[in-house]
Amino acid sequence: MTQTPVGRLKSDARFIVVIFKARSTNSQGGFRMKKLMYVALLAIGVVILMAPPAMAQEEKPFTIHGEVRFRGEYDNNTSDFDDNGNPDDGGLFWPYRVRIAAEGKFTKNVSTWIEFQNAGVAGVGVLGPQRLGGIAAIGDGVELYQGNMTFDQLWSKNFSLRIGRQEIVAGNELLLGDLDFYAGMSHDGGVGTWKVKKVNLMLWYTRPFEGQVTSIIAGSQPPDQIAIADGFGSNTQHFMGGYATWTWKKNQTFDVYLMNLANRSNGANFQTIGARYAHDTTATGFFWDVELVGQFGQEESEALGGAGVDVDASGKAIEGWFGYSIKSGKNVHRFSGRLEQASGDKASTGSKNEGFIPLFGDFHNRLGHGDWFQMADNTTGLNGGVSGGIQGLSASYTGYYRDRHEFGVAFWQYKLEEDNGAASGDKLGTATDVWYGFNYSRNVNFNISLSQLSPDDALTGGGGAPNDNVTRLYGQARLRF
Repeated sequence: MTQTPVGRLKSDARFIVVIFKARSTNSQGGFRMKKLMYVALLAIGVVILMAPPAMAQEEKPFTIHGEVRFRGEYDNNTSDFDDNGNPDDGGLFWPYRVRIAAEGKFTKNVSTWIEFQNAGVAGVGVLGPQRLGGIAAIGDGVELYQGNMTFDQLWSKNFSLRIGRQEIVAGNELLLGDLDFYAGMSHDGGVGTWKVKKVNLMLWYTRPFEGQVTSIIAGSQPPDQIAIADGFGSNTQHFMGGYATWTWKKNQTFDVYLMNLANRSNGANFQTIGARYAHDTTATGFFWDVELVGQFGQEESEALGGAGVDVDASGKAIEGWFGYSIKSGKNVHRFSGRLEQASGDKASTGSKNEGFIPLFGDFHNRLGHGDWFQMADNTTGLNGGVSGGIQGLSASYTGYYRDRHEFGVAFWQYKLEEDNGAASGDKLGTATDVWYGFNYSRNVNFNISLSQLSPDDALTGGGGAPNDNVTRLYGQARLRF
């Protein structure tokens, strides 16, 4: 999974204090009216070109950033594993993501980031490609993706505070990621960061879901017109935690973290604790990344949940790879093996959920470029969905040639972490990934990837069910500035 930040669209990795509402943007776009885009662009233009005198005292306070990304994607057999199935479940479509952001820097170490985006699929919408002034349908709207203010060196030179809607990224994005390959993920909340010598500490509080008020215009209404939900029965969710990173040697980091997610709709209040040790290098030598995660607390209460008893969280996850890098002139060759494992729930333990709960991580290329599976108890939606966790093993080669070309190949083997004694066994299948990337310029790159999954009995159901290969082929062009 690529971790390289670009601007603050994949931004400065040190911003890690968050208060948020977790928003995994639908890949087919937002739910805003399209005219919001014009309002947003006009507002940015007015801010830049017609700044008031107080702002004019700043020297060039605003910088514009943006991204345009189009991807052509062909998927086949993702529904029935049958080349001869009827109806045919293979097709070509064109996902896109367009975003524009204004970054403002002011006196006393104050800055802001305002970003709008549209993410969808070309041609998807009620009225087709021309939608001017109408009500937004899926894929037709523009949304506020990020909007925050940052107070740097607040109270001390080592502390910064960011408030508002923002991305939250930490470590290798197993639990906190930005879903950059798809339509992104941002959070509503506050994040504070301390940087002391070799230690970086991030604390956050966010609301993944607000249940106290049910109207989207509540912020524009006086108290007498707002219907406040019953405090005990509301669906409000709270997410808070801390993530510490210690850079104790060159290119070596050690992370520890504790996160808490509370959901008032089902009485959940559980914790996720973990540690990560990583070393990366582009020189000749070994590289590795190992992360261990455990979950405890209450996943569901007897009073509010559907199980009829208090259910304890007991999920676990392991992520790790180990490899060797060979540098030859301007070329780098990397060989590695990888393990991805998320626990599955046992059917016999009704008062305990042993399945791993993935929180807000980035799942792209975590278990291969095809994204056939995710690190969760309910690991895939293929064939109607399969639960039981996941164990993925891979061997791969990645080559970087003269800073412009990337070529890679990986072989994956998948099985259920917990099959609960199913007659179809635990083997989910095998997959092969082949990909190529080209940096056309500093701002533009192209990628192409072919992934093919060969499903096994635990995925197909066995018993002579269709098991033809599943294919994902895509080519992508991306411009960032």
